[in-house]
Amino acid sequence: MQDTKLRNVAIIAHVDHGKTTLVDAVTRMLDVSGGTVLVDGVDVRLWDLQALRRRIGMVLQDAWLFEGTIAENIAYGRRDATREEIVAAARAACPRPTISA
Repeated sequence: MQDTKLRNVAIIAHVDHGKTTLVDAVTRMLDVSGGTVLVDGVDVRLWDLQALRRRIGMVLQDAWLFEGTIAENIAYGRRDATREEIVAAARAACPRPTISA
């Protein structure tokens, strides 16, 4: 797969066709045993891991809640998020109106 226009890429396929494996290889959740995965022409193994992962966002098929409050779950990727930013993110995601206080 190659995207030379520096845009968003959607990976869509049937269940068990490798979407998660592909994303895991790109984000270095697993390292490939053969071949090379490139982001912007650079082997992902040469990237600073935090810098690489900051460039990548993904929306999973399954919803996961970690231990803690809903607000802590919303702010999971950005622990320094303000209360206002968390509320704005919750409203943008359109969760059920039962989330309050």
